[in-house]
Amino acid sequence: MNELLNDNKVSTVQSYLREHLSSRYDEREAAQITDALFAHFFSWSRADLVMQRNERITESEILQLHFALKRLKKGEPLQYITQTAYFRGDAYFVSPAVLIPRPETEELVSLVLEKNTSATASILDVGTGSGCIPLSLQKALPQAYIAAVDVSADALDVAKKNASLLQRSVDFSLCDILQSAPEKTDWDIIVSNPPYVLESDKAQMSEHVLAHEPHLALFVPDTDALRFYRRLFQLTASHLKSGGYLICEIHESQGAALVEMSHGSAQIVKDIAGKDRFFLYRKP
Repeated sequence: MNELLNDNKVSTVQSYLREHLSSRYDEREAAQITDALFAHFFSWSRADLVMQRNERITESEILQLHFALKRLKKGEPLQYITQTAYFRGDAYFVSPAVLIPRPETEELVSLVLEKNTSATASILDVGTGSGCIPLSLQKALPQAYIAAVDVSADALDVAKKNASLLQRSVDFSLCDILQSAPEKTDWDIIVSNPPYVLESDKAQMSEHVLAHEPHLALFVPDTDALRFYRRLFQLTASHLKSGGYLICEIHESQGAALVEMSHGSAQIVKDIAGKDRFFLYRKP
């Protein structure tokens, strides 16, 4: 990288990174990613970048940026390179073992908090991934009992690391929800962002998602698109209190089928973009 630079000044390196990211990202995104790389590798803020734009960085620092640039140009998400994703104002450790938290899932957490009526509620998160849902709920409800399950041991390692980094207490456990269920049977709320993307949707998806994010957490067969929701409904019968809520994130095309599955007693809630995104069912 440095052999293509006129000098090692910060401003020159910034321009180089932005130019080479422009083949994959628009100008604004390229600038944001460049700033994020300096923040990650050197703990520089945007103000630092302005004030020190004429400073020179070392060959080893340039090499770090060079390797990050190569990974970005191959489509690897920035969050996996920096091992950091932000969710409801907190920094989470992420790896390819878990999905990168999405803004829509922040809305899912808000919906749970809106429907919860007890500071000491018991809440179960199914398919926790990075742990962003239960850890955000525990932050808002410090007296609640919050547990989370996932079928992936690697994902649970990430979730537990985030619990340690954020100093929050969630009861994480390994569980294939399609085959078994947690022992506790009196939850106030069951929340889930399960796999719901159809295998046939792959052709329309971004390369960086397909090549790098865990398919286990994303896809379901076209022939059984609602398998996780069907199982979650079974759990409401045996594991959810009367008056308790099942709250899930859904594919925008699945709303009508899920309402039918609930015999018309469920509600579909739109996300901030106006798409059907959440499924809300209250047990009689």
